Amino acid sequence: MILQALNGYYHRMLDDPNSGMPPYGTSIENISFALVINQEGELQDVEDLRVVEGKKLRPRKMAVPAAEKKASGIKANFLWDSTSYVLGLDSKGNQDRTDKCLKSFIKCVNDNTNSTDLGFNALHMFFENKKWRDLLDRNDWKNICDTNLVFRLDGVAGFIHDRPAARLAWKNVLKHRDVELTGQCLLTGEKSMGLARLHPSIKGVLGSQSSGASIVSFNKGSFESYGKEQSYNSPVSNEAAFNYSTALNYILAHGSQQKITIGGTTIAFWAECASPAEDFFADLFDPPSVTDKKITSEDDQQTTQKIHSLLTAVRDGKRVEDIVPNLDESVQFYLLGLAPNAARLSIRFWETNSLGNLLKKIGRYFDDLSIVRQFDNEPEFPPMWRLLCQTATLGKSENISPVLAGGLARAMLTGTPYPQSLLATVLGRIRAEHDVTYFRAALLKAFLVRNNEQMEVSMSLDPQRKDSPYLLGRLFAVLEKAQEDAIPGTSATIKDRYIGSASATPGLVFHVLLKNSANHIAKLRKDTERTGQAIHYERMIQEIVDGFDIFPKTQTAEQQGLFMVGYYHQRKAFFTKKNQEV
Repeated sequence: MILQALNGYYHRMLDDPNSGMPPYGTSIENISFALVINQEGELQDVEDLRVVEGKKLRPRKMAVPAAEKKASGIKANFLWDSTSYVLGLDSKGNQDRTDKCLKSFIKCVNDNTNSTDLGFNALHMFFENKKWRDLLDRNDWKNICDTNLVFRLDGVAGFIHDRPAARLAWKNVLKHRDVELTGQCLLTGEKSMGLARLHPSIKGVLGSQSSGASIVSFNKGSFESYGKEQSYNSPVSNEAAFNYSTALNYILAHGSQQKITIGGTTIAFWAECASPAEDFFADLFDPPSVTDKKITSEDDQQTTQKIHSLLTAVRDGKRVEDIVPNLDESVQFYLLGLAPNAARLSIRFWETNSLGNLLKKIGRYFDDLSIVRQFDNEPEFPPMWRLLCQTATLGKSENISPVLAGGLARAMLTGTPYPQSLLATVLGRIRAEHDVTYFRAALLKAFLVRNNEQMEVSMSLDPQRKDSPYLLGRLFAVLEKAQEDAIPGTSATIKDRYIGSASATPGLVFHVLLKNSANHIAKLRKDTERTGQAIHYERMIQEIVDGFDIFPKTQTAEQQGLFMVGYYHQRKAFFTKKNQEV
């Protein structure tokens, strides 16, 4: 199903002349320089093909004869390759291997081209002359070394690999490959097709090998079906293999708007037919904030407001056509979560659904997360990466669990329960850092309302709620606030020492906290200007304690989560009231 959907996307984009989707037999590769040679094969110049992106020079994306699947072996590409193959020069320090790479490239040229074409003839003479070592003396050799090169005939527009003779030669190469192994294609159903022995590599997945990784591969007999060769385990024609891999590489390319990385998971998405959702879907995972002062241009402000309005609509269950015209909610949408796994790619999840259903699930996800913000400049729609950073050690993205990231993304897109590890991870970070942030409170609320369908959690403080864990969290917040007022400027509060144990074993902790609280309130009473505060805290403590019978000895993880939400609600209510009084 995944490969069929990608094959369909390839044909859709191939029909669009502005898409830049390469035709069968080619691939989009990073090309940095062109070797300009004359008809006698003499090197005339090295043309810099790189383009400026921001403040950096990056290789140009160029359609060339499809890259070979090399792995750790030596196999030359047709009429283009790295300096190791084209010149026999690199910085890798293994000249024996580099010499073999050069021989492989020269053999590929000699075996598949003739001397009737001016470009081919110039290439043959270039390799006979072998006068390119002067390149080592060039000032820009460090920039050229280890990059991909193509050839251009001096005084002739275009590159040698684009000449009609080169295209015909490459077509013949592909034709001979297609007859090595034949059978019925798994994707198209066509019979007597040349089957791909090795599928093209997929690039652009964070953490995978820079040369690409396989999404379909067999490298041991134990992985094969009984009595079948490797290609018959996944009988995909050469053309269909090219189509699906080219489509996925197109989606995962640098600068693509159809991918997003969350933790260690790279999510690729596309629609069955053209849809404006492909342009904004990534923003649903990382919504821009309307309060971000860095957004200065009018276009960016309009886009940000549009995304905010769209998210508000899907969260509140409203129609989105008025915000995004021509949005067909019946269009089939595909989402593929990928993660690196040695030389292969691991599929974290695969989701296919109508766009309308996906938007409903995303709306429910943000509704689950809705909770009163600690500070006004915090995002109303928290980006997933910021939520995940709250589960990681030191808040660093590299410490995010890839399994948790994939599970959270899956829950967002499918409406399934959140990973059970989410609750334990958030509680663990709170115990370690003694801080219930807006993002952690939002995650706890989302987990509780989705994974326990009978539970409801309000956005802000609910004074009428009588759940013991919620009341205990509120009580802890009141005791902490009384301490802060009694000892202004204290460097540490009861939160820094007791919040973990108070939530897990309240029966062992709260009697100590209440005893200390009596001292704090007594100190407030001695100050005539703060007697009212003392009375206020005494009343709040009594009202909360009256809501339950005993302090439980222990609480489950879900009860601890509700404790933290109650604590967060009460803390926010304190400061909200203060602001209103001012």
